[in-house]
Amino acid sequence: MSASNDVAFLVLQGDPATSKSRLNTVLSPQQRTRLTRYCISRITSLVDRNLIYLLAENSMAASEAHRLEIRSISQRGGDLNTAIAASLATPELSRYHSVTIIPNDLPFLNSLEAYLQSPTDDVCLITPDSHLTGTNLLRVPRSMANPTFSYGPNSFFQHVRIAKAKQLEIVATPCSHAFDIDTPEDLTLAQEAFPDAELWSIL
Repeated sequence: MSASNDVAFLVLQGDPATSKSRLNTVLSPQQRTRLTRYCISRITSLVDRNLIYLLAENSMAASEAHRLEIRSISQRGGDLNTAIAASLATPELSRYHSVTIIPNDLPFLNSLEAYLQSPTDDVCLITPDSHLTGTNLLRVPRSMANPTFSYGPNSFFQHVRIAKAKQLEIVATPCSHAFDIDTPEDLTLAQEAFPDAELWSIL
């Protein structure tokens, strides 16, 4: 298998104009759009665009992928977890050995080196969120039977449980810059942790 077919990156992003609604008390719609666009720019700066796919929940999200010159996969299924599982069976992703799922809310991301390494069949890589309860990055082998995902409350623990049930070796991969911003509290913590970040001049 060639290196280019080792791993794909599936980015979870809704409509940039309406995403990150929990930040609407502290950020305007225009600022939230700039935030989501900055987050995806961090990913495209670290990964070959040919390896990136955006899971698009609607035509606006698909248009955003087109603007970025990355490919999109239409969201299928009634919820996000079902849609992620369904996407792994699409022709676009079926040629890859593993898929890394990455929510588009990591504006300080500065390395994906661990997730770019050649994967093995029985290993699941996972990076928890800043609260150590959610999931910021998750790489699973496409050979995993009946893939199941559990994004939502306590997703880190749920994904570890699922990986164990699938008899996968779990490799926790901490990343200090994989700091997600979902709430006003997250935004405040981020401003304290990364006071000199480029993001603040863009919002």
